[in-house]
Amino acid sequence: MAGRGELTVEIVAPDRTLWSGTAAGVSVPAAEGDMGLLPGHESVLSLLRAGTVRVRSAAGSSEEFAVTSGFVSFDDDAVTVVVDSQD
Repeated sequence: MAGRGELTVEIVAPDRTLWSGTAAGVSVPAAEGDMGLLPGHESVLSLLRAGTVRVRSAAGSSEEFAVTSGFVSFDDDAVTVVVDSQD
């Protein structure tokens, strides 16, 4: 479980886990527009459009994943991003 002020994040493709760990924030290309997720955000389930998923660590470094589609689920400071394919 993530510590206070952190998110537990998992980014998965059909054949593998792309990234897993804790983060300070995640931004995703939601179908309705870019969405930033921080600890304490209300629960959400949204489709993704083509764009970039960004995971930001507490230290300020970031990981980026170009995606074409998928969905994001956020509940209780846990983020799961399921991508259909990665560019």
